[in-house]
Amino acid sequence: MKLSLYLVVALFVPVSLLADNPSLVDKELGALKGTWKAIAMEAGGQALPKASIPDFTFIVTVSGKATSKSPFGNYQATISVDSQKNPKTIDNLHETGSQQGSKQFGIYRLKDDLWTVCMTPPGAADKDRPKDFNTKGTANAVIVFKRHEENQAP
Repeated sequence: MKLSLYLVVALFVPVSLLADNPSLVDKELGALKGTWKAIAMEAGGQALPKASIPDFTFIVTVSGKATSKSPFGNYQATISVDSQKNPKTIDNLHETGSQQGSKQFGIYRLKDDLWTVCMTPPGAADKDRPKDFNTKGTANAVIVFKRHEENQAP
């Protein structure tokens, strides 16, 4: 009888505690919510010169819907994140644009108003997800974004 009681407590108490807290995904998407402007990029192990960084803006909503704006075209996407992995992971599903239906797999870190993302090219496989932020010898790219205030133009 005592064993049954312990099992009930062990199974249901954590669920009831989690029910009162926002999910980790919602919390992480809330932290990423906003307008992000690229301030640095790296590919092939080489940083792009500051003057060569395209005007790239990524706008994220708390639901994971995102809009990308760049000189190469705009697209809508849905991002999903896993903040429990180390490093944190991000998937980017292109919903419109020339890469519609393609997915990108990446890792990221968020510190204050800087968001660093290392991402595969569109259409890569999950097994190609970066393990670190080094792009040398890969087709991956690192983009460092800076958060923009709501009243600033992206």
